[in-house]
Amino acid sequence: MLIQEKKYKDYMSQKYEPVDESMMPYLVDIRAIKQYADSKGVSITALSDEEKQRFMIPNPNYRKRRRHGIAAVF
Repeated sequence: MLIQEKKYKDYMSQKYEPVDESMMPYLVDIRAIKQYADSKGVSITALSDEEKQRFMIPNPNYRKRRRHGIAAVF
């Protein structure tokens, strides 16, 4: 049990920062994809990639990060 407690404490001690919406190229219509999966009688994870892509909406506020240095060449 000590190993599990240590892993749990390590996990809880990690700090996560919120994701900035403007850095996400696509948004997902969760309500629509959930209704679609329910109508098929499957979970969202069981849907094919093509089916999932139907519910991806391009983010109008998306800003690409500027690359600097060597990575900017590619």
